[in-house]
Amino acid sequence: MEQVLPILLLALAIALFVVLIRMHARLPQFDLPDLAADRAPPRHSEHGVTIPVRLATALVTLVILLKMSELAQQSQAALIWGGMLVPVLAYLNAYCWQFRAVLEGSDLSVMTPWFRLDTHDLTRLIALDEDIPGTYRLRFQDGTSAWLLRYVNGHDTLRHALDEAQPYY
Repeated sequence: MEQVLPILLLALAIALFVVLIRMHARLPQFDLPDLAADRAPPRHSEHGVTIPVRLATALVTLVILLKMSELAQQSQAALIWGGMLVPVLAYLNAYCWQFRAVLEGSDLSVMTPWFRLDTHDLTRLIALDEDIPGTYRLRFQDGTSAWLLRYVNGHDTLRHALDEAQPYY
């Protein structure tokens, strides 16, 4: 029971980290307006990880931290392992809560593990692999690839856009 306060502080620190990353992602991006008025507006949809997956990730993290705090009272090695797990779990939670994919016309922007959006042209898609559970690996003609999480809201919209890109694969 004496570990409750440190665990609560750690949970608050992780929550603050996630909030700061979310605020950073919401900063306005300055794009020039499209001056071609005769073109139809592009399809636009934003996709983030579903709420059940986000909550499951946070719950699993909490259970791991509680178990590691119990073990850390008995063993020095468990304390070291727990200390090494904290930044990994914080990163995984932040990525899960922050991940987004933006579909705009034939362009797909996917968040990288470094919290940056990489934009890819879906008309250049040559392969769609589902080899890692929970992800799609998209490969493009220029040799680049992108990883897209499967458990996102609006999955059907994304999957439909990927299926429409079939001429190249």
